[in-house]
Formats: sequence, C-alpha cells, structure tokens
Amino acid sequence: MTGPSNRRTAGTTCRGFSLIELLVALTVCALLSGGIAAVTPHARAAFDATPEALDLQQRERTIIDVLTRAVRSAAWLSAHEQGVALARAPAIELLDLDEGSQVFHALRVVAITGPGQGTLASDQSAPSDALQLHPDAHCPAVADVCGFTPGAVAAIVNREGRLNIFAVGSTHPGTTSIRPSLALSDAYARGSAVFAVSADSYRLAAQADGSLALVRETAGGAVQPIDDYVLTLNLTRSPASGVMTRIDVEVQVGSNSPGANRRVLTRTRRVAIALRNPS
Repeated sequence: MTGPSNRRTAGTTCRGFSLIELLVALTVCALLSGGIAAVTPHARAAFDATPEALDLQQRERTIIDVLTRAVRSAAWLSAHEQGVALARAPAIELLDLDEGSQVFHALRVVAITGPGQGTLASDQSAPSDALQLHPDAHCPAVADVCGFTPGAVAAIVNREGRLNIFAVGSTHPGTTSIRPSLALSDAYARGSAVFAVSADSYRLAAQADGSLALVRETAGGAVQPIDDYVLTLNLTRSPASGVMTRIDVEVQVGSNSPGANRRVLTRTRRVAIALRNPS
C-alpha cells in the first residue's frame, strides 16, 4: 500500500520547465535562428551564381575550341614548278592591330578544302584575266577544271609568297582555265599555285543592343555568330617576328543575364595555341 509520502515524491518528479529554463531555451533558439538567417542569403547567392558561372565557363570554352580548331586547320600554301616548291604563303593572318602594341583583335584562317588544285601554265596578262592551269599531276582529273567549280573560293600564291583570295566566276574546260569573279590585286606569273580553300575571319561584331559577339565571316561575306556578350578578344603572335609558331589568345566573356540580377559578371580565359603548320 502506497502512503501519502510516496505519492508526494512521485508528483515532484513530473514537474514542468522552470521560467529560467524556458528563457534559456528560447535564447538559444533565437541565436540559432539568427545564425541561420545570416548565412542563408550568402548560401542563396552562391547557389544562384553557380548556373551563371557554369554558363560563362562553357561559353569561353566554346570560343577557345572554335579558335583552336580553326588555327590548327591552317596550312602553308605552296607555289610549285615541276614538283619543286618555290614559295609558300602563311595561311594565318592576324588583323586589327592595336596602335603601339603587339596585340591583335581578329584573325583570318585559310584552309585547303576540296579537290581543286593547279599551277599556272602561263603568265596572267592582267589581274582580271583568266588563269590557265597546267594539266599535270597537280591538276586532279575531277569535274570542271582541276576540281574548281563556279562559285568556289580559291587562293593563288606566287613565287614571292604573295597571296590572293578570290571566288571562281567561271570555268573553261576547253582551255583548262578559270576566271576570277573580280580582278585580283596583281597579275600572277607562270608557276603560281591555285588551291580550293576556305578563308574565314574571326572578329568581334557590334550587336543591336550595343554588346559584342564573336563571329565567323566567310570569304563570301556570310556572317555566322559564335557567341554573344564577348567583351574582349586579344591575340598575340609568338615569336613577335619571324616564323610564327604559336598564337596567344585571351578572351573575356560577360554575363548575358539582366544587369540587376547578375551574380557573376565576367570570366577571362588565356590559352596558347600551337600551330601545326608554323607560319
């Protein structure tokens, strides 16, 4: 049988929190809540910035990949006579030089494409005259004249390494000759080499909203956008003189998000592209 004293003892062990304990617990909870509230905006900002940072990284990687493939596709264009190389013209040209510096902002890449190839069998009388090609081993036995067709882009290089890019206006199988659509810069002599090529320029172009975009412009004038919101494109040749073996590229891309919501503003990438065919 349980006495009164035992019942009182059991009752005292089931009491609630005291006022002091409750105040301490509330203070601790308030401190924890304040700490979490202080950290949350930074965590949220970092979370929001991640997609923009990844987008910038992917865009600058795309630009570098495009420029790397273009530069490494370039090749020397050689003038031959009786199978002997007489002169060569480099297929990479850096353009838009900053005054007083060695930094360029555009480049042109010439790459051999298609079967078209030949050497001049006789001197060109005038820059607008047809180019008569020699039906030798350098003239492939394919459609039209030595593989050239009307509208094709071609390059001609002479013994001094002077290069001219032109579009084929017409072909004349009877005389094994092709005529440029426009007059060349100079008349070319016998032994100059002609190739079917692509000649693409890479540069920054202004857009309607005032931003800049990296574009590829073909020899025919067609412009293909590569990436928007490109802030700078800096190109440096190495070495500064003599045979170019490397191009140093610096590209800076900007966020394409609305200004008020930007978390990551810019990203800069620097890379050295070694030429497979030093120019």
